Amino acid sequence: MHQESKIGLKEAIMLVTMALITELFLTFPAVLGHKGQTAAWLVLLVATLVALVAFLPTAILLERYPEKTIIEIGEELLGPIGNAFFALIIFLTFLVITSLILRQYAERTLTVSLNNLPISVAMVMFLIGAAVACYLGLEAINRSVWIAGFIIVFLLLLVQFLPFPYWQTDYLFPLGGLGLKEMLFEGLKRSSLFAEVLMLAIIYPSLPKGAVRSVGLTGLFLSGLIMALTIFTTQLVFPVQVFQEMSLPTFETSRIIYFGRFIQRLESIFVPLWVFAGLIKVSLGCYLMCLILTQWLKLPYYRPFILPVVVITMAAAFIPANVSEAVWVDTQIVRVFGAIPAFGLPFLLLLLAFWRQRQRGQVK
Repeated sequence: MHQESKIGLKEAIMLVTMALITELFLTFPAVLGHKGQTAAWLVLLVATLVALVAFLPTAILLERYPEKTIIEIGEELLGPIGNAFFALIIFLTFLVITSLILRQYAERTLTVSLNNLPISVAMVMFLIGAAVACYLGLEAINRSVWIAGFIIVFLLLLVQFLPFPYWQTDYLFPLGGLGLKEMLFEGLKRSSLFAEVLMLAIIYPSLPKGAVRSVGLTGLFLSGLIMALTIFTTQLVFPVQVFQEMSLPTFETSRIIYFGRFIQRLESIFVPLWVFAGLIKVSLGCYLMCLILTQWLKLPYYRPFILPVVVITMAAAFIPANVSEAVWVDTQIVRVFGAIPAFGLPFLLLLLAFWRQRQRGQVK
């Protein structure tokens, strides 16, 4: 399928970074604190390293097939029937991630600021913005992310460093948490936090030529560094027993900032940052699902899929009975096994490509 626009190298890196750091604004840091204890930030660094290595097969696969997306590569290697299952798995991966993000953001919006708002109305507001962004296309989404990304990251780091009067280095000890073995094992599992980097394989023709490896690795490194630094500063403020029980650790950090009568209650800065980051993630997820369907069916336009994708995403978001169940599915299933479709499927395609090349060589 012909891509509608091209995006620059720096803009693509920002797009990947913003797509990956969204979990910071939800409950995931607290879950990581429960699993990694005082070494939660080190677990995230291990997960980042694993993701950097796991992404290399995807980059190599895409470089072998210039101007083709992973769906089109699957068509060539697996055939129409095999590629149907392959495309369906990738579509369901982004559907599950996007719907869970939508449900958690809508629920937390009610918790933080709009207590009497119906959950369906909160979801509809997110999805209206996502539908408009999808209609405008990748270039519009990317430019919005490029402008807002610097502001979001700056405000996030500002909120994390302003509570420095409350920092206690004792909260970081023991540095190894539950031990080196547990830290490495948990880091290996939590590499699924970076599953959304698979988006590069879907928008590959829109990227600068030959830049997929640098975009992916740089985006993974920056997002991992930002998340590890955020969890590190949060653990300096709260002991791990408190940290692991929080529903929104980043929001709670913003609430304790106090520098006199005129510099307090800075969660008012955090809330719009938080909502816009969620809108970016939902918009990008819906756009990628539209592209997957378009590439699989070999259609020239993706816009007819916007409304069906938005409706399916909202329906899937209501499957969890409550926010606790949504958080559990996200943190204990998606963020544990999400690396299998994100990194495992491209790796299998790469092995199949090497095998096909070897077979052709023997025939010759």
